[in-house]
Amino acid sequence: PRPSGSPAMMTTPSRPTQDDVLACQFSSWYRSFRNIDKSAINNSTARKTRKNVTFESIVIKPLPHEFLEYLKSDGVRLPDCATKVSSCMNDNATPDDDEWETDSDDETTSYSFPSLTAQIQTALDSLNGDRDLGCMPKMNWSSPRDATWMNQGSLKCTKVGDVYLLLKSSEFVTFDVERAFDDLAEDDSITGGYPDCFSHELVLRKWCNLHPSMEFRCFVRGHDLVAISQRHPSKFYGHLQPPVDGSAHPCAEMISSFFATYVRKRFADGRVSSYVLDVYLDSQERVWVVDFNVWGSRTDGLLYTWEELVNLGEGEVEREPELRVVTKDMKSSHLTYDPLSSFRGPTDAVNLMRGTSGTTDHDLGDIPTFQDFMKQCVRPSEM
Repeated sequence: PRPSGSPAMMTTPSRPTQDDVLACQFSSWYRSFRNIDKSAINNSTARKTRKNVTFESIVIKPLPHEFLEYLKSDGVRLPDCATKVSSCMNDNATPDDDEWETDSDDETTSYSFPSLTAQIQTALDSLNGDRDLGCMPKMNWSSPRDATWMNQGSLKCTKVGDVYLLLKSSEFVTFDVERAFDDLAEDDSITGGYPDCFSHELVLRKWCNLHPSMEFRCFVRGHDLVAISQRHPSKFYGHLQPPVDGSAHPCAEMISSFFATYVRKRFADGRVSSYVLDVYLDSQERVWVVDFNVWGSRTDGLLYTWEELVNLGEGEVEREPELRVVTKDMKSSHLTYDPLSSFRGPTDAVNLMRGTSGTTDHDLGDIPTFQDFMKQCVRPSEM
């Protein structure tokens, strides 16, 4: 039983405010973690200070109104100014095979944004230098992680058409464009609308091959790091298992030190005290900021429930955050899940993109090409 006079357990987090949401959009926090002034770093917890603690990125804003209407329109279709995509290429491709074909008899609206396309290409060239490394696209808050099946299972974009294809196919991106300020704290919600100071933005992040096992989600409440979760809760990684002697997890110690040095009260200049932080721990034991998310149920708690999170640290002396990972017991008990499991492409569509029939027989016969398949997708239903 709960001791007499102690505060009642909370079951749900409070809804975020407009300020919370705006603080988590990419352009609001990115500059705080690039080219850091070393005099502003909390050196007491740092072994060696760093100038940059997030990946190089380019922000394109404001965006053309026509582009936003394109993202909200039905169907999956590339704009006329960018019809080349990586997902239509295969080992036997000719130079013209990466063209996304359109039906000249199609009566659906066509779109073209030559200026935006040129900006995206310039950003790709700038991020890649002399190498064709690619980039990862996102909008103000969300990356199109739910649409990777349209791009060979990856967020990596080497062509402008790849960027458009992923963004146009993503429900996460649609949420950013249409509903980012829905269901906020009382008097702060703007259903289907946006504050006057708001501007949509397209972000292109330099492509980095991140190992999924070293991505973590951090939960910050009242400026304190209260919990850390493995970022991919459906995967078991043997090297992430907790120390058998019950000591602190080394990943938790490195993330806690990084948070204290580079993030605590730096994010939003300390105005936002509760938020969610995604980080990456590289092979050199350096932690990198990947993203910020609002504190609340619209952000996935992964291996925690939000009832647990809102009560962590309540009335306690400062404590070390717990790092939760998928253990053997959780794996064998089927207690893990994949948050993206409902965002999957039909098997036949994926096979078409790969240029296979899904069987050992590679003779496709009368099976249509992926471009032909997508033509059918953009046509109005005849039913």
